Amino acid sequence: MRHLLLTASLGVALAASSFAARAGNADPDSYFINAGAGISHSNLDGLTDKNSWGYGLNFGYRWQDTWGVEAGYVDLGKPEAKGYYAGYPYAFKLHVSGFTLGGNGRWRLSDNWHATARLGVFFSKSKVTASGAYEGEASDNDTNVYVGGGVSYDFSPTFSMGLNIDRYQAKAKRFITGTNSPYVASATLEWRFGVH
Repeated sequence: MRHLLLTASLGVALAASSFAARAGNADPDSYFINAGAGISHSNLDGLTDKNSWGYGLNFGYRWQDTWGVEAGYVDLGKPEAKGYYAGYPYAFKLHVSGFTLGGNGRWRLSDNWHATARLGVFFSKSKVTASGAYEGEASDNDTNVYVGGGVSYDFSPTFSMGLNIDRYQAKAKRFITGTNSPYVASATLEWRFGVH
């Protein structure tokens, strides 16, 4: 599964590169950095508070301001489960974070508005921390996928702001049954440097 997902991600990147090369000469300076933060939500049963705060940072390269590749880091917050055992309170916090590698697209809707999308591989680390009646922690790693989309508005040729929804798949077989599929609804700022 790990090799399949990595191959799929690299395939997206190569396809984007090939498409851009056919579309015209690539701008060698069309790099970008974007950062976003917003509300994260976990779909796992048993959590008493499924919402938290998440953030992400990406660096990438985009051809013709349309197709691109990206690498980044995301923190999906710390949803938790609280309760009582034998009259004593306990709390479990689930922290999911990791690195991303994939492709992205940006398509013009009007002079300043764009639609955006992204797809790739999520190298996640899931960590659960217990306190109160239970004490301890455990962690697990996984290689899976992420996907997202949104809209953005250009304030200038080099700066834009967007609204996005991104979903991540993260398994932790040591302590989670099934797949954790948290999503983040975020506001994002992007800076493009070297754009002519």
